[in-house]
Amino acid sequence: MRLFISSCFIMLLPGSVFAQSKIALGFRIMDAEKACESDSTQKNILFQYEEPTGYQDVKNFISRKCYNLYHISKIPGKFRISVSSEGFEPQSFSFLITEQSRDTLDLGEYFLFRKKEPRLSASGGEKELGTITVSGVREKYVSVEANKTTYSVKNNDMLSGGSTEDALRKLPGVIKGYGGELTVNGKSMAIYIDNSPTGLSGDDLENLLQGIPATSIEKIEIINNPGAAYEANTSGGIINIVTNGRALKGINGTASLNYRANKTQRVSPSLSLNTRINKVSLQLNTGFNYREGKRLSTYNREFTYFTPSVLYNQENNDQSYNRFYFFRPSANIRFNKKSNLLINYNFNYNDISNFNSALSTSNNSLQAVNLFNDSRIKNENTNHEIIAKYRTELDSLGKNLEVTAYYSYFDKSTQNKSIQNNLGSYLYSVSDIAMDYSNFYAKANLEIPLASLDTKLNIGGKYSVANSTSRGKYNLLNSSAAIMNPPVYTSGLRFKYDDSQYALYAEANKSIGDFSVTAGLRYENLEYKTWVREYNQHTKNSLEQLYPSIGLLYKLSPVVNLNASYRKSISLPSYSSLDPNISGYFDEFNTSTGNQYLQPDYYDNYEVSVSAFNYLKLSFQYTYSKQINMLSYETEDNSLTVNQTTRTYKGMNNYNVSLGVPVPFGLISKGKDFFKQPMNIDKMSFVYLYGMYNYYKINDYPYLDKVKPLWFFALYSQIVLPLDLKLTAFYMSSTDKGYFRIYKANKPFNYSNIELSRPFYNKTVKASVGVDNLFNTSRISSTIASTNLNTHFYQRDDYRIYYLKISYNFGKMRHLKKENTLINQEKTTDPNSLLSVPELK
Repeated sequence: MRLFISSCFIMLLPGSVFAQSKIALGFRIMDAEKACESDSTQKNILFQYEEPTGYQDVKNFISRKCYNLYHISKIPGKFRISVSSEGFEPQSFSFLITEQSRDTLDLGEYFLFRKKEPRLSASGGEKELGTITVSGVREKYVSVEANKTTYSVKNNDMLSGGSTEDALRKLPGVIKGYGGELTVNGKSMAIYIDNSPTGLSGDDLENLLQGIPATSIEKIEIINNPGAAYEANTSGGIINIVTNGRALKGINGTASLNYRANKTQRVSPSLSLNTRINKVSLQLNTGFNYREGKRLSTYNREFTYFTPSVLYNQENNDQSYNRFYFFRPSANIRFNKKSNLLINYNFNYNDISNFNSALSTSNNSLQAVNLFNDSRIKNENTNHEIIAKYRTELDSLGKNLEVTAYYSYFDKSTQNKSIQNNLGSYLYSVSDIAMDYSNFYAKANLEIPLASLDTKLNIGGKYSVANSTSRGKYNLLNSSAAIMNPPVYTSGLRFKYDDSQYALYAEANKSIGDFSVTAGLRYENLEYKTWVREYNQHTKNSLEQLYPSIGLLYKLSPVVNLNASYRKSISLPSYSSLDPNISGYFDEFNTSTGNQYLQPDYYDNYEVSVSAFNYLKLSFQYTYSKQINMLSYETEDNSLTVNQTTRTYKGMNNYNVSLGVPVPFGLISKGKDFFKQPMNIDKMSFVYLYGMYNYYKINDYPYLDKVKPLWFFALYSQIVLPLDLKLTAFYMSSTDKGYFRIYKANKPFNYSNIELSRPFYNKTVKASVGVDNLFNTSRISSTIASTNLNTHFYQRDDYRIYYLKISYNFGKMRHLKKENTLINQEKTTDPNSLLSVPELK
């Protein structure tokens, strides 16, 4: 991951008396459709300084130049420059002046976009240019806020390769643990795409994240403690994946190809297009992903009911072929200066063929076991989403209304054919499961600034309904091969799920000097019902609850922040854990069922953190829940049959401490002289060190020995080489013998990656070669203890993977320069010639 790290260590230098000298600020601002040298657009430029009560105007200027340079007094603090021009959307950017700021500073290059074409983010709002820290680092790749950390993916060498899941796994604190669940600093996270929940879980969510290439992602937001405007059903927090969103006149875009291979092949071509027609901006992200995969997994089971214990060993070999297609067009319609409508349509199609062979043996059981199972699972699913978001400014005082309507439909079909042979005795099984899920919600949010109180108020509400059905047809462990072709089914199981919810919320943000507070309260009334028709099983849960949240931010200095937050949340049982229909592998010794009687989890989430320069961060998190739903393996007395299901356990405590430290190589070799040179992240070598302590304790789970924590360590590095070559590396590992929830780690988690990249043809083409799982040590090994059973589980998804990535920018995208991250410290020979206006006092 390319991180802006260099200035994080400025705070390690001794302080000095801040002299009241002058500082020259230079920046380029131009019409996006013109070259700098030919742009003579008249621009109104306003300098402002941040006071405790808000920004105060300093002075206003008019300029027809592209490059502007002004002298101001060297006063520490936060400044803002606002630029407006007739026929263009206004722009603004902020910067800090510190004791270490040099005398001449280049703030970068920015574009003015005509009012027909707003610069929009994927969520539909205007895209700000971002904050500039004049001490040497633009907030481009990482931005840390009170309860949110944003990572830029586009043009980020370390994140933009591979799939969206690959990018997520390289973020600090993100761990893909047992069961495939993504966690951040030990906490479960809800997955959003473009600010909307995916509605998927389990294998379906994993296939979606593995199918979408990272090149179609603009940024990833890690929201640790979401405010009252977000769903309460987000357990520990939210991972929000924001897709690309930028449109210019003409046809512009990026074409990319990612090829990965070892003993298997993986090909992922994708295309991102955008254009603008009058008041309509159009975008399209599309492509497909073909993946071959191999997985080895073993289950060494000890059935402790028997004396002596019966040992049962099962080895599975899976080979899969996955074809994933996605088509994601969007349109933004600007009605006038104050109102716009954003429409997104997302379509995904997944076709998976899985071939499984399993050998199960037991040497000391009551019955001889030498079971071979050969099965084929065919899975097809489609997902449709349409989102319409209307936003308007109600008045000139800053009141904004945003109304969102969302609808999704997901359907899935799974067919399984299995032949098993136990000591010459053959049994045959067939199953066919069809599932569909639909979700609709409408949401309104009103932003009300209260200027007299220096407060911003958000109020809103939401109504949603969701419905799902699954229909399973089965003929299991039949002695006749005639049931296979065509399939003959002898039993069925129908499951239905419905929920409805309405919510109201209010959230206020107040700033007092260096201290700011955000407090919110959300009310939700939720009802969900399940029904298994054949068993006549009905469940109904009505949940009415208030969910408070509060976030505190204190600026210890212009570059050091202290954050504290609390949030109450809920985690409803996932659909995949409720559905009783069997999916995946099964035989006479293995079954899988859902559990309609699961209870929701309520979480109390606390966090305290200190951050400096957005990159050095020390964080402490504590989460408590009275109960938690977890995957469980169960067996009855005097039985060798194991059932995989989900159970509710009580009393979950999770403690987490993490520390991220950036180290520029130049700081080590040059000391203080490192800060006397221009700092350009693209030309800088660095290493980012990350460590995490994670401790889980489940009070109601009696099968654990002395619970130990897990430690995680990660290293991210960029090394700039001659000939425009750049080497990036990532390595993550953990300790063993610790616990992740109820799973004891027998071997460390490991994940590694190395990549060499270089741009070509005026940086319109970029090529990279790399290796995933460099040390060939990526696997999961754990022990799970339960009644009458100890399960030692081992899984290895793949071996070392070699890959090639190529991307090409075309249209106007190829002419737009990347945002300038260079802080230019060179002085001109005649400083007076730089003054285009009288200096600011």
